[in-house]
Amino acid sequence: MIRYIIKRLLWMIPVILGVSVLIFTILHFTPGDPVIMILGRDSTVEAQAQLRASMGLDRPFPVQLLSYLKDVFLHFDLGVSYNTGKSVSEEILFRFPYTFMLAFSSMLISVLIGIPLGVIAAVNQNKLWDRISMFIALLGVSMPQFWVGLLLVLLFALRLGILPPSGIGGPQYFILPIIANAFGGIASMARQGRSSMLEVIRSDYVTTARAKGVSKTGTIFRHALPNALIPVITVAGTSFGRSLGGTIVIESVFSIPGIGAYMISGINNRDYPIVQGCVVFLAVTFSIIMLLVDLMYAFVDPRIKAQYVSGSRKRRVKNEKKDR
Repeated sequence: MIRYIIKRLLWMIPVILGVSVLIFTILHFTPGDPVIMILGRDSTVEAQAQLRASMGLDRPFPVQLLSYLKDVFLHFDLGVSYNTGKSVSEEILFRFPYTFMLAFSSMLISVLIGIPLGVIAAVNQNKLWDRISMFIALLGVSMPQFWVGLLLVLLFALRLGILPPSGIGGPQYFILPIIANAFGGIASMARQGRSSMLEVIRSDYVTTARAKGVSKTGTIFRHALPNALIPVITVAGTSFGRSLGGTIVIESVFSIPGIGAYMISGINNRDYPIVQGCVVFLAVTFSIIMLLVDLMYAFVDPRIKAQYVSGSRKRRVKNEKKDR
């Protein structure tokens, strides 16, 4: 298991390298000049050339790319903002807790509501509860997040006046953003949970358990549900990783100073270090999340854990034979 973790962590190096090169190349050849964005179109050519030289934008593209990769991989430095002069790493670390709390809470609510909806729909296939659950899932898939967020603001903030419409503060400020962000996740979890449960409850071991006299509830929760969680965990982990970079709309609607809003400001202002730093940071975070998802498989499914153990034993036996 430890060897597998180390191997996956080492595989993150070429992934982050590829992401860094790709995002730097895309931004470098994207139309638009950050110098003009900073100084304005009425600035003199001399002033533009001086600022471009101080920012290092007058150097050839390969030199800029190698310098950026050196800062990222050797010094763990994501650069400084063109407009504010602040460290991108410090800004990301300051904003990350807001994005993480929003994404994690949304994912947790999606799991707690979506999985039971999927189980209920699968157990009551083609019945009333199945149709109700799938209708809720269809609504979640069909309605955009920003529209759900605006509806929630109109109802709970403007009409009822019980929750703040935007900004940050106490826990009450995050209720509406979390609900709006979790609505689509609930639908995805319900649909995936239903599909997985329908496949599992038709298996031979479930039929055997029922024939041995195990109750319907016991069969579902002790035999069917643990085996149906593998694809659900995959969807949950992927949704969580995607939410870390996909909360841009929600953060914009509710004025939350997270990584998504920070990235939007960098795109609008042609502030390339901000965009590059956010993309690289989110790539690292997503890779770690997917590693944790793979490790969760071993705790849910004993067969996967046995593969890790058997692999370690085979390597140990092989090493003992070499020593002899």
